[in-house]
Amino acid sequence: MNESRENKTILQMEGVSRFYRTRGNVFRGGGRLVVALSKINLSLRQGEIFGLVGESGSGKTTCGRLIVRLEEPDEGRITLGGEDITHLKGKRLREYRRQVQMVFQDPYQSLNPQVTIADSVAEPLITHKVGDPLDHLERVLRVLKTAGLSPPEDYVYRFPHQLSGGQRQRVAIARAIVLEPSLLVADEPTSMLDASYSAQIFEILQGVRDKLGATIMFITHSMASARYLCDRIGVIYRGHLVEQGPAEQVINAPKHPYTKALIDATPKFGRSELVPTYGTLLAAERPATSSAGCPFFRRCALAERLLCAGSYPPWRQVGPRQVALCHFAQEEVPPPPPAENAARGETGAP
Repeated sequence: MNESRENKTILQMEGVSRFYRTRGNVFRGGGRLVVALSKINLSLRQGEIFGLVGESGSGKTTCGRLIVRLEEPDEGRITLGGEDITHLKGKRLREYRRQVQMVFQDPYQSLNPQVTIADSVAEPLITHKVGDPLDHLERVLRVLKTAGLSPPEDYVYRFPHQLSGGQRQRVAIARAIVLEPSLLVADEPTSMLDASYSAQIFEILQGVRDKLGATIMFITHSMASARYLCDRIGVIYRGHLVEQGPAEQVINAPKHPYTKALIDATPKFGRSELVPTYGTLLAAERPATSSAGCPFFRRCALAERLLCAGSYPPWRQVGPRQVALCHFAQEEVPPPPPAENAARGETGAP
């Protein structure tokens, strides 16, 4: 990615929170409040692929749904190109949705089984009144080819049940990019696919970024996928963003204990057992304490009880453009260069 793109912010989330209330029952009484996202501050830059990584239930899908306006935040605001889109309605919301599209995790659920591939992919064009029927077919053929379905004429009159899972996901991508959006949210697009199909989907998403200049938010639970595909990574834990930075830095030099735990959980080639490199995850959670403390305290093996349970951690600069939400996170200071050592009389000889 070039520097001009990297420095231009296209979307900003400022202090965004989202709450849900569970249903009550005769045994528990009223429902309880669940925090899906807590005061998220996040920016996406023009033309980048940003990976939002976390385990199931961390809030990453909720974050994506807020960005595409399938839901509204309870606190904070979201801006696209400097315009507040948090509570858009009517025509302005339709215009926004033309610019921002989503690829869902399950392609079979997101495609109408009674509609042909051609009609399914063309539906956004009809909804937003773009072009005429002849133009629609040309666009459909073009985006199907971009999504790796070639020759596209072999697919346009098929139905979703006549395609494999990987082919259905390609159709879902084609449907999302037919309007040439400026921002694409891809929610676990490879979680239901095997490794070979996943690699092909990654190449398609990279092609979408390169050809359309689109910004992509890639939502995943896999650190390996994020490392392969993404320019920057944000790590989210139970609704709290805990680390952000360039992908290689976050993977090679993680600073938050939860990021380290995710890397430990990544399968290693040729190893059947998990051998933790960092060992930051407790085998069993600690009992619940005050909600004012660190969100990862109950599972953190490195936590100091009085400090971590009693106060919310600050954001700390831990590397070039890398930050972590941890009391103990710090940037590693490299050793002085050999010339400096020699000047001090430190030759390193035994």
